[in-house]
Amino acid sequence: MTTSRVAPAPGRPGPLSRLHRRTAASPLTAAVLLFALLAAVRVAGAFSFLLMALSVALSATALLVVSRDRWPAMGIRRSDRTGAVVVCTVVVALVYAETFLANRTVFGTADDNWTAWVPRIFDGLVPGARWADVAAMVLAMGVLVPLVEEVCYRGVLFHAVEERWSTRTAIVVTAAGWAAVHLGDYGLNPLNLRVVCGVLPSVFFMGLALGICRAVTGSALACAAAQGVCNLLLLGAVLLWM
Repeated sequence: MTTSRVAPAPGRPGPLSRLHRRTAASPLTAAVLLFALLAAVRVAGAFSFLLMALSVALSATALLVVSRDRWPAMGIRRSDRTGAVVVCTVVVALVYAETFLANRTVFGTADDNWTAWVPRIFDGLVPGARWADVAAMVLAMGVLVPLVEEVCYRGVLFHAVEERWSTRTAIVVTAAGWAAVHLGDYGLNPLNLRVVCGVLPSVFFMGLALGICRAVTGSALACAAAQGVCNLLLLGAVLLWM
C-alpha cells in the first residue's frame, strides 16, 4: 500500500519580496516615491543634525527596493572601463574646480559662499577632539556620502528615468534632484538666499558631470569614486583658500 504525498503549498512572499515585485512593476513610481522621502528628510536635516545623518543612512535603503539581480542594470557594479573612469573623474574634478572658482569670484570667501560651509558641517561633532572632526569629515565626504548618494541618484533613480525616457533626461533629472536635496546642507539654516543661489547651480552642474560619468562608465560605483575624490579636493581647496 502506498501513500501519496501532497506537495507543501508555497509560502507567501515576504514583505521584501513584495516590495521588489512592486518596484519591478513600476520602477519610475518607486524611484520617485523614494526620492520624495529622501528629499523631505534631507531638507529637514537643515534644522537637525540627526535628520541630516538619518537622510544619508536612508539613502542606502535604495538597495533594498530592488532585488539584487537587478543591481547591475542600475549601475551598482564595478566598471570594466578603467580608462573611462579616470577620464570621467578628471572631468568631474574640473567642473568642481570651475564652480568653486565661480562662487569665490561672485560671493567672496565669507558666509555668502556655500563652499565655505562645507567643513563647518562637521565642526564640534566630538567636543575637544578636532582630529575626530577631521576624520569624520574625510570618511563621510570621501566614502560614505558619495557611495550612498550615487547608488540612490546615479543608480536607482537614473536607471528608472533612463528606462522610461532617455539617458539625457536621466542625466538632467538626477542632477536636478541631487541639487535640490543639498538645500538640506546649505542655505536654509540660517536662511541665506545668496548661498541658495550659489549652491543650486553649482551642485546641478556637478550632478551633470556625474551623470555623464554614469552614462559613459555604466557604473554608479564609478560615480561614487569620482564624487569621493572630488569632494576631498573641494575640501582641500576650501581649507587652503577660503
